[in-house]
Amino acid sequence: MELFETSVILGVTIGLVYALSGAGLVVIYRTSGYASFTQGDIAAVSLYVGLFAYQSGLPYPVMAVLVVAVGALVGGLIGGFIVVPLERYGPLTAALATIGVGLAIQGTENIVLNPDPVAFPSAGDDPALTIGPVTLSVANVVQAVICIALFAVLGLAFRFSRTGIAMRAANDNPAAAGHVGLPGKRLKVISWVLAGGLAGITGLFVAPLYSLSPTSVNAILVFGFATVVLGGFESITGALVAGVIIGVASNLVAAYLDPQLVTFGVYALVLCVLLFRPYGLLGRRPLVRV
Repeated sequence: MELFETSVILGVTIGLVYALSGAGLVVIYRTSGYASFTQGDIAAVSLYVGLFAYQSGLPYPVMAVLVVAVGALVGGLIGGFIVVPLERYGPLTAALATIGVGLAIQGTENIVLNPDPVAFPSAGDDPALTIGPVTLSVANVVQAVICIALFAVLGLAFRFSRTGIAMRAANDNPAAAGHVGLPGKRLKVISWVLAGGLAGITGLFVAPLYSLSPTSVNAILVFGFATVVLGGFESITGALVAGVIIGVASNLVAAYLDPQLVTFGVYALVLCVLLFRPYGLLGRRPLVRV
């Protein structure tokens, strides 16, 4: 029973990180209609900047804010000057451009920086909270609180704020959005800024676990894609629910079966859901006028 409780509790904490990595994908897809494959590389850039600042004496909280700001800036630049302008050639071209940008970032980092993994600081390793047989560290608690708060803010913003509703409208009906004066390009760039900031936050939680290298954050992006496929590409709440499901399921598979089956188990779960819910657990079936 103790093994089960430990697997579930730790699964929820890591599942929140999986969900957050998927949230950036949802933000861009909800506004532009395609997936971004460069989230992990945006996080890597911001994390390297943060690590250099931390090693120069910057306190961790200030460094964390810097990482998020750099992620938002890099995301905005990539979206505003590369990906969004390419949308005129179709969403597939824009999505492929994100792959190219990611590979370019990785290549540059491998040339300019030492590509070997380096340790990255966390919010704190001291015990902070005990739940049953599990003692969570300061970093675990901070991670959970920030993830839950971000999902609450994102969910409310997309549902009730003028900017959030306009971002949804820019993708749901671009022609109608243009006729009523919504600045479609600007809204899409805003989505890239938000996604870049979310990538930086995700990186702050991932890098202490996997160390930091040009490709280390991409390891978590695999689970991020699984969360949005399982939860629905257009649903922030779906990403949260799916992330927790995947986190708990992964830990249970690792604890009771074999850790090598985790990736297989995740995609088997996603496949089973898609057979019955092809738009995800909380996704919307697209309506097509005929």
